[in-house]
Amino acid sequence: MRRARERIRTGGMAFACLLSALTTGCSSGSGGDDSPSALMDAVGHISTAGTKGAQVSYLDAARVRSLEKGDSRRFRAVGQAGSPLMTGYRFNAHAYGLDPAMIDTDVTNGYAGHWQGSFDADHVTAKLKAGGFTRRAWHGETVWTKDGITLQVSKSEISFGYAGKDLSAVRPAKGESVADDPDYRALGDCLGDVYRVDFGGKDPKDPVRLSATGQLAKSAKQTSGVICALTDGKRTAERAADRLKSVIRQRAPRFDGAKVTVLTGDSPGVKVTVPDRPGDKRAGRLLISDIDLQLALSRL
Repeated sequence: MRRARERIRTGGMAFACLLSALTTGCSSGSGGDDSPSALMDAVGHISTAGTKGAQVSYLDAARVRSLEKGDSRRFRAVGQAGSPLMTGYRFNAHAYGLDPAMIDTDVTNGYAGHWQGSFDADHVTAKLKAGGFTRRAWHGETVWTKDGITLQVSKSEISFGYAGKDLSAVRPAKGESVADDPDYRALGDCLGDVYRVDFGGKDPKDPVRLSATGQLAKSAKQTSGVICALTDGKRTAERAADRLKSVIRQRAPRFDGAKVTVLTGDSPGVKVTVPDRPGDKRAGRLLISDIDLQLALSRL
């Protein structure tokens, strides 16, 4: 059970600083650009109150589709919208006029989420009505509900709640979204230009209070993973870096090319990037199978 809990808690750790030297310090502070990244813009739809006990995941689906033109097989494991609305047996998305190809960005928080893309809202709502969904008002918005599923549909956005959740988790009040949380912003700076991120649960009392696993791609064949983790102080960050380096040495050549960096500034932590191996048929191995580095951080 303990190992299972560690897998759940560390499943959201991430990898970045691909070009950093092993001994180079890397600040987790702002890069000086006030404009939000695509990641922060997306997680701005997630309420901090709704993150308790649930993992936040982000996918730039439009970018993945572009990468798949180079090699469609490499991104099947990490390039699909992980929404329970698409994978749940209680809701046949295609039957209601929804297709993953319509989604440009997908951010989910357990059983609630938000999509941005291009949707035929009239067609979808007509299908929902014909399929037994009931239209009602929710905080001044029109939503559709049936069997514990709630949807709000427009031409450019769809929000949903599943398994009894309404839209509160993806309708944060001003200043109360994940993007407003300094720790999530620090991880966003650390992760870099990721096309997918899986955040672990936040626990201020834990030596690693928040972590994330991200996916990077310079091209369809040149991909890597990035783990960013915020710690309770500089000493813990240095201890975490030493532990990561030890695992990398012990498991050679599995993590060859990995680079570990201690995060400095207001948000101490650690960052490690690991290139996917040339012979790998799929991207995302550090999220899917090679979780040794995440486990090392979970045992600090």
